[in-house]
This record gives sequence, C-alpha cells and structure tokens, in this order.
Amino acid sequence: MKKENVTSDFRVQWGHGPSSSHGSDGPITASHVRAVYSSLSFHGTLNTKLPSNRSLKRASSSSVTPQLASLVTTMFSSTASFLSLSFSVLLVLLLSFYQVNSSSTPTKIGKGYRLISIEETPGGGIVGVLQVKQKNKIYGPDIPLLQLHVKHETQDRLRVHITDAEKQRWEVPYDLLPREKTQALKQTIGRSRKNPITVQEYSGSELIFSYIADPFSFAVKRKSNGQTLFNSSSDGSESFGEMVFKDQYLEISTQLPKDASLYGLGENTQPHGIKLYPGDPYTLYTTDISAINLNADLYGSHPVYMDLRKVKGQADAHAVLLLNSNGMDVFYRGTSLTYKIIGGVFDFYFFSGPTPLAVVDQYTSLIGRPAPMPYWAFGADVAKWLKAASSQDEIFIARFVMRLFVNV
Repeated sequence: MKKENVTSDFRVQWGHGPSSSHGSDGPITASHVRAVYSSLSFHGTLNTKLPSNRSLKRASSSSVTPQLASLVTTMFSSTASFLSLSFSVLLVLLLSFYQVNSSSTPTKIGKGYRLISIEETPGGGIVGVLQVKQKNKIYGPDIPLLQLHVKHETQDRLRVHITDAEKQRWEVPYDLLPREKTQALKQTIGRSRKNPITVQEYSGSELIFSYIADPFSFAVKRKSNGQTLFNSSSDGSESFGEMVFKDQYLEISTQLPKDASLYGLGENTQPHGIKLYPGDPYTLYTTDISAINLNADLYGSHPVYMDLRKVKGQADAHAVLLLNSNGMDVFYRGTSLTYKIIGGVFDFYFFSGPTPLAVVDQYTSLIGRPAPMPYWAFGADVAKWLKAASSQDEIFIARFVMRLFVNV
C-alpha cells in the first residue's frame, strides 16, 4: 500500500483526518496509541511489538523524554520503517504524547451537558435530551444533543444509556447480545422545558437513579442502606471533570469511597490479579496473545467491575458494566474511577447484588451463562490427554460414558 494511504489512515485513527476535526491539543490515551499501531501493523508499516500498557501509561510519572525515546526506538527500530512514515505524522505523535505526559494532573475537557427535557416513556422508563453547554474542539467537536434513557429492567438491574440524539452510533449488536432496545426520542427533541427540575429521583425496587440537570450528572443509590454506588458529579473535584461526548472520545467518571475494593476490568495480566489498585494502568484493547506476558491485554474485553464494601459491619457487593466494545482506558485513583473511550456510547448496567454470588448471577443473566459441557464430553476430554491409554483405560472410559445414559 502506498505511503499516502497509510498516512491518511493513521490520521483518521488519531482524529486528524477528513472524517474528524479533532485537534491536537488534547491528551492521547493508550487506546488511541494501540488503535494507530494496529492500523500501521495491518498495512505492514510496523513489525515491532508495542510497549505494554504499563510502559505507555507510566510515561506520565516523571520524565517524558526517556519514555518518548524508548517508544520511538521500539516502534521504529529499522531505518526502512522509520522512512516509511512522513515527518509530519511523527511530529503529531510526539507532540500528542508530550501534552498528555507533561503533567500528572488530569486534563478537564469542556463544561459538560445540561438536561433540557425529560419525560416518562410508555415502557416504564424515562427519556431525556442533553445539550452541550460550551463547545470546544479538543478531540474534535462535541456532539450537540444526546439522548438519555433510564430504566429499571429488573428488580436488581438498572440501565443508563446515553447516545447521540440525532445519529446512530456503534453499539454492541442487539442480535449478538439480546437485550431491550432503548426508547426512540424523535418527538422529544423539539419540546425542551424552560424550567427543568434541578434534582429528581427515579426509584426502583432496590436501586434509585437521581440526576442533576445543570451540569448534568447522575447517581445510583441502594434503597436499603442509602449507599451511593455510582456518582458522576465532579462537584469541584480535581481528579476528574464533567462528562465528555465526542465522535472519537468519550469520558465519564464516578466518585468512590476510600474503603471500596474493586475487582475486574479484564481480560489482562495484571501483577496483582483481578483486584484493582490505585494508579495502576487498565487498558481494554484486546489482543490475541498468551497470558505469560505481564501488563498486557488478552483475548476478551470485559469492562465490568465488582465493588466490595463493608457497610455497618456487613459485606456489601454490587457491579457496574459499561457495555462498550471500543478500546478504552480506565483510570482508578482510589477515590474516583474514570472511563476514557475512543468511540461508541455510554451503556451502563448496574447490578445491586448485594452478595458477590448474587452479582455474578445478575450479571450472567444479562450477558449469558456459560454453556455446560455434556456429560459424554468429559470422557472424551480425558481420553484426549492420555498419552498412552491402554485398552483397559478405553474400556473404563466407555463404561463411564455408558453409565450416563444406561444403568449398567
């Protein structure tokens, strides 16, 4: 493929091409880097291995220059590979990394959205319209109008769905993962209320959804003990800003108590296992590699975490699923958790628990439960790994399988 085609694809991936008007004054996430690298590798431009998630993200810890030098050396190890990219593209790469890594303070983008309309739906949920408060071109233009859809789908499951109100966006296909479709919003966009309610609650059997209209934020609470499970309000916090929704960049955060223990956000090889630790990098960008590589993404993407807390001496568990198949970075800082995604929609599912076993049951009731192996397959599986199965072994396995169907 010609160099200009590779460069064009590179620019589109980064958000500088004709399909997007993203600016270069915003931070580039590790998911963006991996998206670009995958594109270049596909075209045959790069043949080297991308640094791990930890190497990409830890570049913001102290010195920028050595990390940049290491990254460039790794990605462009040969002269031929280096010359195959234009100087302008390389310059964009270096400048973007310098801007995100020059400061450890999270970058706040925009002023968020305001709720201009909300009403109940015939199906029992609520649907609303969000309008961007102040447009900016960091990471490209904001999507001006968003659709909010909230519904208690079961007694222990709440769904919060936010997408473009005027154009269809990529979501996990409904035929691939069967679930309830969101309510259409065409008749609501033109009927914005002059005085929207400042604070409102939408209560279910176990979970309560509440929102603040301006700037828009929402919270999910447990009805039985009043615990806040999710709260996207920045409330003047320095660790994160308001919700961001652009074509190729989405960001939303939640406050967390200090005593919460989080588990999940797989599939990757973290040195601490499935427990999340503040400051550790968590990038979901699937790669088909073996699990022997530390700090690497693996085959599956599961943007779900379980939150374990101790409330009045009692163990309390719930889970949060963000149903989005795009590459994303998740930043856990101990008292907050931030999602930074390179596409798609916000499609949150909240599972009330309150025990870990109940959380798993509620989660698998949505995404599907593991298919049980048929009894006859256990014998065949055992026989497959017998290196020197004797005739007696074969007879034993045959009898074992037959007993599953006939009393012999």
